Amino acid sequence: MHPQVIQDHPGDCPICHMKLTPLKADAPAGGGSMAQTPSGSEPMPGMTGMQGTAKERKVKYWWDPMLSPPYIADKPGKSPMGMDLIPVYEDEVSATGGQVTIDPAVVQNMGVRIALVTEGPLAKTVRLVGYLDEAQPNIREVNLRVSGWIRRLYANTEGQRIEAGDPLFDLYSPELQVSIEELINGRRAKAALSTDADESAKQTAATLYDAAASKLELLGLERAQIDALAKLDKAPPTVTFVSPIAGTLTEKPVVEGAAVKMGDRVLKIVDYSTLWLDAQVFEKDLPFVKVGAKAAATIASGPTPANQPITPISGEIIFIHPRVDTMTRTALVRMAIPNPSFTLKPGMYATVHARAELADRAVMVPREAIIDTGDAQMAFVAQAVGKFEPRKVKMGLAGEDGVVQVVEGLSPGEAVVTSGQFLLDSESRLREAIQKYLNQKNQATTRAAPAPGGLAPAATPTLPMFDATPAQVEKVDAVVTAYLTISSALGAEQKDSPPPTPLDMTALIAAAHALHGAVSGTKIEPLAAGIAKAAEAMKGHPIDHQRSMFSALGEKVIALAEALPPSSAVAKTLFVMNCPMAPGGAKGDWLQTSPDVANPFFAADMKECGSQVRTIKTREVPR
Repeated sequence: MHPQVIQDHPGDCPICHMKLTPLKADAPAGGGSMAQTPSGSEPMPGMTGMQGTAKERKVKYWWDPMLSPPYIADKPGKSPMGMDLIPVYEDEVSATGGQVTIDPAVVQNMGVRIALVTEGPLAKTVRLVGYLDEAQPNIREVNLRVSGWIRRLYANTEGQRIEAGDPLFDLYSPELQVSIEELINGRRAKAALSTDADESAKQTAATLYDAAASKLELLGLERAQIDALAKLDKAPPTVTFVSPIAGTLTEKPVVEGAAVKMGDRVLKIVDYSTLWLDAQVFEKDLPFVKVGAKAAATIASGPTPANQPITPISGEIIFIHPRVDTMTRTALVRMAIPNPSFTLKPGMYATVHARAELADRAVMVPREAIIDTGDAQMAFVAQAVGKFEPRKVKMGLAGEDGVVQVVEGLSPGEAVVTSGQFLLDSESRLREAIQKYLNQKNQATTRAAPAPGGLAPAATPTLPMFDATPAQVEKVDAVVTAYLTISSALGAEQKDSPPPTPLDMTALIAAAHALHGAVSGTKIEPLAAGIAKAAEAMKGHPIDHQRSMFSALGEKVIALAEALPPSSAVAKTLFVMNCPMAPGGAKGDWLQTSPDVANPFFAADMKECGSQVRTIKTREVPR
């Protein structure tokens, strides 16, 4: 229950008074791999002799994993939060290459699941939504080419089913009657000529008949109707117009007895044996939708018996609109849907799944196996029992069934973690941070050894040493002295002291402006300007706000002191200190003249929280 309580012999926890649990000698503490037994029970096999083994192990460092970043020290003690530091042994941090080792029992408790990396064809299904509509080639309008009156209307109800050749309406038209009479007269003239009549007369009679027939055909009559009318003795009072196609009457702007004139639209007939499904595809999915691609349309209210599952209708994409709608960022995609039983109706809602083949051969993993930070992707590869390797990968296209293509980093047959990888990622990053700290500590031969506690941050980028004039050094002395006065005031607060007031930044601002004028045109000028700007930002704010902004000021003053060291009149040695818990995640560096920590960010609350990072040697004052 309390991981900070560790002993080399059995006993009770001093906090909750529960019996202590034995820990395997080869289990990496801090990695969450403790194998526990119930209180009072015997140790598990392989856990005997723990006392002698623990005494022989060498402690690598001591830490408090509850802090972020973790608090690390090179000797036992307490963290700034008052927690006992936990030892981490050398054999627990011996893993290389960022590999994470976790006890198999803990792996099971974490719910870690793995899946194999596979290779095969990569496909993607794009989901579209749309509506059924009339197929434009199947629309036919009945227009008049002659004026008249509708004596009788057979197609008199919108929605009425009409077959090809069915009568639509009877039209009375004097012009039609005259033309029909001409046709009848032409037929009589042809019939009156004997077989031995002059060829010229026969040709003239045939021409008159054909001209009358052609005229009626131009007025909208069918050829069969014309042949039937020619056999009559006289022209009928009305002429029946028939439907050119089979379909449904969708518009009827006339009624019986209506007067119509040439060019009027009388009826509109649509063939619903084939419908169009117009769907919308998002702009990002357009590359995966092609003309001729197979698709399946699901129509919720389609031709499905009651209590039966909906059967998708197969089809193919026949058209993709060349324009993307600027408001919805979608383009129109069209399918032709057969409707032989006329059970589908225009206006019905439909869902379309269009399948696209993305690659013939691709390396694929489940999407949940990839941790995507936005800048990079990573997966955990299971190497052996309890061992996981973090590996950078590069994702490609996303396929169906939750798989994604991996173009770099993985090979077919490898096992990747699909559940629990975020816990492994946290453990991997924690160990990486600790290892960087230890490497930095071992390589810092020219720096003073850090005091116990705190991750040593990276050194502040500095400018090369600047060859300054005595006047410029004098201006630097004024800036550093004013800064040290503020640093000392912030770190000197004691408990039960009067409520603090905002610190006066006037002296530092004036010194920074004076330095800016003295180093104008040099590479020190940006530092002087930055110090003045940071000091002005702190001016007049409550002291708690000044503490939160003090780190930004300290970074610039430290950079100045390293590039252009002040004289020994300020101090013989300047100490660069660091607080790992600086407010707002700031770097937390500051300058002081004593090696004893006086934290300017927390003062009385955590006065000794921090460590010495390095020192800055001042220049000797000429005598």
